[in-house]
Amino acid sequence: MPAIIIHSLELTDEQKKVLADKYITIFSEISKVPKDRIYLFFDGYTLDNAACNGVLFSENPPKLAVGKFNQPK
Repeated sequence: MPAIIIHSLELTDEQKKVLADKYITIFSEISKVPKDRIYLFFDGYTLDNAACNGVLFSENPPKLAVGKFNQPK
């Protein structure tokens, strides 16, 4: 049973649903493995656990990234 792991900043549930559907569908089509035998795992990072250019994302969030961290409350 193949496993796909996505490492990313926190994603919304809607983003995860879309990614899961697309990744599993494409993997199944190419590998001929049935979709129900492919596992996909999300490993999300909070903004205080990720950095770029020596600066935590919690101090300077990525402008183009969209996920849980910048959703309206």
